[in-house]
Amino acid sequence: MYASRISKAVVCLLASAIAASPHDQMVNNEFIRDVGVLYPNSNFTGDPFFLVQHKKAPRCETNSRGAALGSAQICVPSTCVFYKSKDCTLSEPGNDYYFHGPVDIDNLQALPDIACDSYLCGPVEEMAEMIGNTASAFANSEGGHWGVVGRF
Repeated sequence: MYASRISKAVVCLLASAIAASPHDQMVNNEFIRDVGVLYPNSNFTGDPFFLVQHKKAPRCETNSRGAALGSAQICVPSTCVFYKSKDCTLSEPGNDYYFHGPVDIDNLQALPDIACDSYLCGPVEEMAEMIGNTASAFANSEGGHWGVVGRF
């Protein structure tokens, strides 16, 4: 009797954890596209902050929640640049990072001087000019990569 209740409770907990996954129903309408998630803790934990890409023209988004940078997932072929500034302008060399998805970064704190007071996401081709010459790039097995935004 108790084993039955416990097993039902475990099944309910697992089902709710799966249903709470941030990308079960990604937003993709005529105006915006949900491209990824920023988590306040490493290993994709904590209250997620969704990253969006505007379809008509790239638009700077501020991190109005002040979401901490623990880990990130860019789930589709898109490029996002994380800026230290609040208006998507480049800061000092080596302080702004780009992420080309699909890519999962399980510990953003391992990247030197990373911050995200604003971000800009867009199609890979359009964002290539913003990225410039990268000082270094790191890749994953899914074809995604990330690095420091270069200077022209």
